[in-house]
Amino acid sequence: MTNKNTDTNAGQIEFWNGEHGASWAQYADIVDIMFSAITDAVLDAAEIGTGDRALDLGCGNGGTTLAAAGLVTPIGSVTAVDISAPMIDRAKERSATAGLTNVTYVLGDATTYPFEAASIDKLVSRLGSMFFEDPETAFRNMLPALTPGARVALGVWRGPRENQWAMGPVAAAKDFLEMPPRPGPTDPGPFSFADPDRVKSVLGAAGFQDIALAPLDFQIPLGNTLDEALNFVMEMGPLSAPLATVTGDKRDKAIEAITGVLKDNQGDDGIVHLAGACWIVTARAP
Repeated sequence: MTNKNTDTNAGQIEFWNGEHGASWAQYADIVDIMFSAITDAVLDAAEIGTGDRALDLGCGNGGTTLAAAGLVTPIGSVTAVDISAPMIDRAKERSATAGLTNVTYVLGDATTYPFEAASIDKLVSRLGSMFFEDPETAFRNMLPALTPGARVALGVWRGPRENQWAMGPVAAAKDFLEMPPRPGPTDPGPFSFADPDRVKSVLGAAGFQDIALAPLDFQIPLGNTLDEALNFVMEMGPLSAPLATVTGDKRDKAIEAITGVLKDNQGDDGIVHLAGACWIVTARAP
């Protein structure tokens, strides 16, 4: 695969710097609770420890960044990169509140960003590596930044049908909404790394070795109450855009259908849980 121009990820850059990115920034703390199992699994797989220099790819609101910064301690460091200005700004606020001095945030595209050679011991990502238009080129660009044998750990979604936290509400409400076209299996999006063979092909072609995938199955808390869960689905999930454009009876029926799915998955404690399924991808630099 050949290098593409600097506009390669223009669509994703526009998307994550618009209303969607702003919504995810607003719900930063909730997102960290939802995806805490992925954070823990990725950091464990990367074997991050004292003094490491880590790179957090697609850092978003900095949830994984903050956790990694604690593990490397002040004698280590974390460089965190993302294309979303709203989320980078939120991550900076959270790091400042936590009093962290060993984190550097980069607003940029990892496909083209000039990372310093041999400056990274561990590369991690919680749900931030599936949105590249040309992932092979992106990972090839990052490889020289890694020290020999540097560990890589990525949390990526498995197939849509296994991720009921996203697709359960969609299945219930889609008949009442104008849904956007479903991305192809290799198009940038949450499920573009669902196929293990594709993951191995991309990372292998980029120069990484010892590529392996381990399943992670868990229950995602969408909210402590039914209202919180409904707000998440309406404002942040895959239904946020279709719901924003529908009115009247169809909107009412869609919300009723979504609410029914959430009620069916609400525990006695009021918390709404739906199934999540990831791959924890591991690899190393040569």
